[in-house]
Amino acid sequence: MSDSLPLVQLQLIAPILTALTARGIDPETVLESVGLTVSAVEQPGSTVHVMVIHQFLENCATFANDKSFCATVGASLDTTGWPMIQKAMADARTLGELLTIYVTLASQVASSVTPFLDIRGDMAVFGERRRFKPLVLPAQNDGFMISLKLSMIEIAVGEQLDGTNVSLVVSDPSVLPKPMTRFQVLKGDEMGSKIQFPSEWLNTPLSAHPSTKKPETIHHKVSDSSFLASFRALLRQQVPMGGISAEQAAQLVHLNTRTLSRRLAKFGTTTTKEVLAAKIEYAQNALERSNRSAEEIAFDLTYSDPSNFSRAFAKVAGTSPSKYRAQHRKSHSED
Repeated sequence: MSDSLPLVQLQLIAPILTALTARGIDPETVLESVGLTVSAVEQPGSTVHVMVIHQFLENCATFANDKSFCATVGASLDTTGWPMIQKAMADARTLGELLTIYVTLASQVASSVTPFLDIRGDMAVFGERRRFKPLVLPAQNDGFMISLKLSMIEIAVGEQLDGTNVSLVVSDPSVLPKPMTRFQVLKGDEMGSKIQFPSEWLNTPLSAHPSTKKPETIHHKVSDSSFLASFRALLRQQVPMGGISAEQAAQLVHLNTRTLSRRLAKFGTTTTKEVLAAKIEYAQNALERSNRSAEEIAFDLTYSDPSNFSRAFAKVAGTSPSKYRAQHRKSHSED
């Protein structure tokens, strides 16, 4: 990576995009606010000026209406998901080796900062120093990085990571979430952030205190499953009020159609399939619990031709609306 410009690889903000989506915020909208796209982030090796990243992270906090947004993401992130940390974890035996390898590898993905690990007697300092004076106060960037660095140390020392022996220095302490206020937090300048901790921890084997954090991929599965259930519930509420287009479906969850399609693809489904399923579920309930005709139900669901509704219903339910009603009313009467 060139040293002539302060560049950062876009792959590093991928966890931020995931966190935005989990909060119901369209990441593409936030990316567009600084002239970026999802495809650029997904392009291996793509880089951007660090000032763009600083502004993007500040915008994330604004869109989320949460000043501690980025620090919270950094604290909950599975550190082994980052390529350079994953490599360091594979090669290191102690915390000292982990941090030393990280410092070496981190410079390969960002030319905007100089990572460092200093030992000063009985205290060690792990941080980074910017090579260029930022034009935007990098408060969110510092919050994210200090949280990530704390997580790396916690991999080795576990519960020893308490408020009595650790101090944090960031450009804006107010961006840190409440759990982090147990540490001594100091206001620094805009040129970097750092953590000070006992140097004896550097000799701690990585296996001594296994991290209790669940991998980030597990959190994603949970949030994705919750998202799908919520999306389906919203569709069920919407279809009785008439038809719903792909654009309207996306608006229900505050996404654009392309982002919604990508999220649904993880479950092997599409917007069209989900809207149809919601319509057929509504029709099934109406056929079971009311005397309204199939034609009336079809018009409710904006089918101008009842025969089109019957074909769609049969494709999903496996039978025609009239046969479905007869079968289910018979089963109810037997109950």
